[in-house]
Amino acid sequence: MEKEIWVPVTFTHIEYPKGDLMGMILAWFSLLPSFTVISFIPIIVLRRDLTTIFFFLGMFVNEGMNQVLKRVIAEPRPSRTASSVQWSQYGMPSAHSQFAGYFSMFVILLFYVRISVVTFIIPLAKIWKHVLAASTVLVALAICYSRYYLKYHTQSQISAGFLVGVAVGTVWFIILEKFAGPYFPIIASMPICEMLLIKDYSLIPNALWCEYHCIKTEMRSRAKKYIRPE
Repeated sequence: MEKEIWVPVTFTHIEYPKGDLMGMILAWFSLLPSFTVISFIPIIVLRRDLTTIFFFLGMFVNEGMNQVLKRVIAEPRPSRTASSVQWSQYGMPSAHSQFAGYFSMFVILLFYVRISVVTFIIPLAKIWKHVLAASTVLVALAICYSRYYLKYHTQSQISAGFLVGVAVGTVWFIILEKFAGPYFPIIASMPICEMLLIKDYSLIPNALWCEYHCIKTEMRSRAKKYIRPE
């Protein structure tokens, strides 16, 4: 029987069976949590929004809880004899699945609770939330399945991780809405936040439309100054 060869995705530690197209695709899905965390850094620098910062901090809370649970439960990962990787970390619950559960749950709650739409501006505004929410869930499930397909975790480790992530995302959003969020306008008005241009969009029903409208108005105002009369 020919020995199965596992190869890593370029410049990463995620492995998949050599020549397996599905495995390669799922390996890239397995990298999405890392890409997401990294992408939040420029997003925070550019937007400087307190809700985004709070969402980002929740990722570290979620990861910290995952590390505690792994050491308490101490369940090993499934063995992958053909792989060159020797696992030194426990597998219960799956960190990737927990991240997927946290991220998808927080985003869905953000869509349906925090963000409203202006129906006369955005066509099909009533369905865009459902499409985005469904897309988020599908990507989260793909991440979870990638961990099983690539033999990084068992089904129980993946299921437990996803459920814990959903719970953390729910609790973190409740903390945002009931405890932290009401103080965001006060925090945003502090001198240090004003100096760093940190903003709070929580009182604006549609921050995207408001931002677009403000920039468009400012651009029209500035454009008039540069237009010379003939």
